[in-house]
Amino acid sequence: MTREELRNKVKTLPAQSGVYIMKDDKGSIIYVGKAKILRNRVKSYFDDSPKTQKTYALVSNIDNFEYILTQNELDAFSLESNLIHKYKPKYNILLKDDKSFPYLAINTNEKFPRVQIVRRPKHKPGVLLFGPYVTGLRVSTILDLIKSAFPIRTCNINFDKQKKKIRPCLHGEIGNCMAPCKNPEDTREYDKIITDVIDFLNGKTSTIKAKLTQNMNRFAENLKFEEALDCKNKIEIIDKMNSNLISSFDVHTNIDVFGEYYDEASDRTAINVCIVRNGKNVGQQNYLLCDDIRLNENLISEFVAQYYREVSPPNEILIADESTCEAVACYLSEKFGKKIKVSVPQIGVKRQILSNATLNAKEYLTNSSDRIERQEKLTIGALKELGEILNISTPNRIEGYDVSNISGTNSVASMVVFVDGEAQKSEYRKFKIKTIEGADDFASMRETLSRRAEHILSGDEKFPKPNLIVIDGGIGQLHSASEALSEKGIIVPIVSLAKKDEEIYTLNSSSPIKLPKNNYALRLLVRVRDEAHRFAVLFHRSLRNKSLKSLLEGYHGLGKQRISDLYKHFKTIENILNASPDDLCKIPGIGEKLAISIYKELHK
Repeated sequence: MTREELRNKVKTLPAQSGVYIMKDDKGSIIYVGKAKILRNRVKSYFDDSPKTQKTYALVSNIDNFEYILTQNELDAFSLESNLIHKYKPKYNILLKDDKSFPYLAINTNEKFPRVQIVRRPKHKPGVLLFGPYVTGLRVSTILDLIKSAFPIRTCNINFDKQKKKIRPCLHGEIGNCMAPCKNPEDTREYDKIITDVIDFLNGKTSTIKAKLTQNMNRFAENLKFEEALDCKNKIEIIDKMNSNLISSFDVHTNIDVFGEYYDEASDRTAINVCIVRNGKNVGQQNYLLCDDIRLNENLISEFVAQYYREVSPPNEILIADESTCEAVACYLSEKFGKKIKVSVPQIGVKRQILSNATLNAKEYLTNSSDRIERQEKLTIGALKELGEILNISTPNRIEGYDVSNISGTNSVASMVVFVDGEAQKSEYRKFKIKTIEGADDFASMRETLSRRAEHILSGDEKFPKPNLIVIDGGIGQLHSASEALSEKGIIVPIVSLAKKDEEIYTLNSSSPIKLPKNNYALRLLVRVRDEAHRFAVLFHRSLRNKSLKSLLEGYHGLGKQRISDLYKHFKTIENILNASPDDLCKIPGIGEKLAISIYKELHK
């Protein structure tokens, strides 16, 4: 659609809440947004008001839009979050740091509950979550402390189905577990212990600390210094858990604090999430928002919706934007089935924590700027420069190919994919060379590109036509690959990169292009070439090892026991292949004659 057609379509939008979906000329969803009044919100994209560079980038790529009406703004909030998660639009806010932090979970719906470590926990009734454990302490250390202090079970027995008494495991025999398997009908004593564990994780550590101190002194008096040291280390863990206590909060205070900082010069946003659990500051998480669009509404509501997509929020959240508090609170409260307060504190310790989170976001963004700029030079900047050098449009999708074999055996090829200058390993593909006998790299490359061309012709949406193909090798490999594509009627820019002097060969000139070693475009090509080589070698090695294993198993002079002894001694097929006859003689039952015979068989 033209700009004028889009503006006319906006006029037909209803003055009602809903979600709008922006699409590009290929029909791909590039942005999803919510609005209290759709007509007013979507109109702001196409008027003459000032916009940031990234907003202009979005608007220039909009070819059409759709919308979905909702009953109210709350429904729009929920639908927007679901659509962003489903389609991951290019111009929406996506959490750049996707690492997950561990929690401890206790499923009180379970008979004889266990304490387990979970990541990306989902909100379920009856499941108590403690954490996240962000910094300072390993969650496994805390779990070990709980197991040593409380005789809880660690087995996977389903006691809802297990009714009969069974013999306890070793933990039950030595007293590390109450062994509920001995009497699966009586849960009273075990439930008391789980209550103590919950109290401990909620910050009531005085009882267990006193018990450990008493044991430490007793062990020391009896000259059992290792046991005393173990108790001392556990006391230090408890002290560390109790550190960072915020004196103004009681031990039941659980708050998440979202500090946001936007840098106009770089048009980037960072968000710091400060986590307060049981009255203690347990750590923070920093996020860079990629491709964020700053129009009339604050980004924080969309960020919070994604942040709590799977993880249950605490009962109180602090943010810096008062206009979104009510919508965020209603959305989260309805989603998780509990009352959640979202506010902007004006005074006191909560205001100080929010200010500090904002300061941390600013610090994180400042420290990240150099790294981001360097990464952009290595990716987007390198792509633009490469396009100019090769006189083609910016090659946002690059495919790299290489062939690998040893003496013509197990000949394979690899395809690696780089999108926007970064490897997309989920799109890598392997090829077994089927029609070529012996070590003919040119013919193998021709077969590989011919098979790839068939997928392009079939319109395979998972693997669209690349903007550039990179071949590992010189002018010969380049022409083999090019001829394979030409025979299928596929026209794609293609270059080869020779390892010796890192010279770039093209079809337009018999002379290679020579670039400085530190040139970003060359460094990108080298990364693609090296990755294709690595992936091809890895695939070839795995096939060769399978062949060698089959050869060993089929060799009449070796039985299962001797093959097992070989693996135990050499650990890998690669080590067996590299072993000399003298090395093979070290295996019981393999004499000099058999060792020489095995060596020759493996090295045909």
